[in-house]
Amino acid sequence: MRIGFSTVILSLVAATSVIAAPAPITEAPPVHLSQLEQRGWVMDRLKPLFSKAVNSLQCGACVAALSGAKSIAYLNKNWVLDAANGICREMKMMDADVCSGIVYSQGPVLIQAALQANLLSGDGKMICFQALGICPSPGISSGTVSFPKPKPTNAKAPTPSGKLVDVMHLSDWHVDAHYVPGSEAECTKPLCCRNYAGQSKPPKRAASTWGDYKCDAPKKLGIDMLKYASTISHPEFSIITGDIP
Repeated sequence: MRIGFSTVILSLVAATSVIAAPAPITEAPPVHLSQLEQRGWVMDRLKPLFSKAVNSLQCGACVAALSGAKSIAYLNKNWVLDAANGICREMKMMDADVCSGIVYSQGPVLIQAALQANLLSGDGKMICFQALGICPSPGISSGTVSFPKPKPTNAKAPTPSGKLVDVMHLSDWHVDAHYVPGSEAECTKPLCCRNYAGQSKPPKRAASTWGDYKCDAPKKLGIDMLKYASTISHPEFSIITGDIP
């Protein structure tokens, strides 16, 4: 997967993480309910911070921003999501449908993590590192792993049979059932080679029948690959690992 600047911005929107002054980092106090009776107030407060997010991307600022978003989320998580969605659209960070999709699908999980975290104890840096890639990798804490049973004292490996078996291993099965040959392969969406409304005709680069390097694999490619595999091997079993979008 290619990670770039736009990916970081998408993560920022998803986390509703907004950038404030990097120092000092302090937990923001809960905002009084009367201040938030108008959602426009939330937008006015967060919009300049999102603007700074695009230009700074600093670790301390990210932690401070999480604290600011957290104070609003204590009262109403949807206000934070709605504000992030509106700001993403106004600033044209991504297409409108992408803004809505990533904010409302990814945002709730990250907001919940921020609400449960002690942002100033190191949790904030961990969230910013894992979700946004802004903070440096935190150090690994020492710990003890407990097992339900003790290790057998005289364990022995079973005697190998010497029989060879064929196993088919499928990894990272990125097959897109919505892949359309001839559609736009140079689109403005996170995933191209689909029939999105409003795309230019003819496409800048048409998706080929057998796939494009900027897209997930077409269903036809996956099926034909499995058919071919069956002609060269007869596996005893198959396993699939990796992410399956």
